[in-house]
Amino acid sequence: MKIGIISDTHNDVEMVKKAVEIFRERKVDLVVHAGDLTSAKLIELFDGLPAKFVLGNCDLDGDTINYKAQECGYGCVDSFCDFTAGNKRIMLFHGNDIPMFRKAVASGEYDYIIKGHTHTFENYMSNGTRIINPGSVYREDERTVSILDTETDRVEKIKLDVE
Repeated sequence: MKIGIISDTHNDVEMVKKAVEIFRERKVDLVVHAGDLTSAKLIELFDGLPAKFVLGNCDLDGDTINYKAQECGYGCVDSFCDFTAGNKRIMLFHGNDIPMFRKAVASGEYDYIIKGHTHTFENYMSNGTRIINPGSVYREDERTVSILDTETDRVEKIKLDVE
């Protein structure tokens, strides 16, 4: 299973469009957004793609984001999401709750923990769990998303062109 990973979009519509185009071209099976959309309207850009979203520390209007997500058929958006995809257990959250992160890593229950918040790409193993941060598409010198292949356990870092 291919999972497109994006985070910290901060209402950057043009960069999100580029990321979604890459996810469509690469035929990902699922997209996960690790928070800081900052605008409910961004959810519409994922139309036609199976997706999961979580709230970040800059998502101040969670009610509006939830309303839009449900309107678009994505269901409820919360501070974290625990799900199974490609026969792998995955925790998706923004990354700003450090005690939650440490507890999840220590539990050894997850194959993958996907987070954002730092705007920095990460891909490493801790206690048998792969930790992935796709980086950010907003306001960084290097704007990145990632694709995880759960069959090969490979994480590809993809740089987005900034014009």
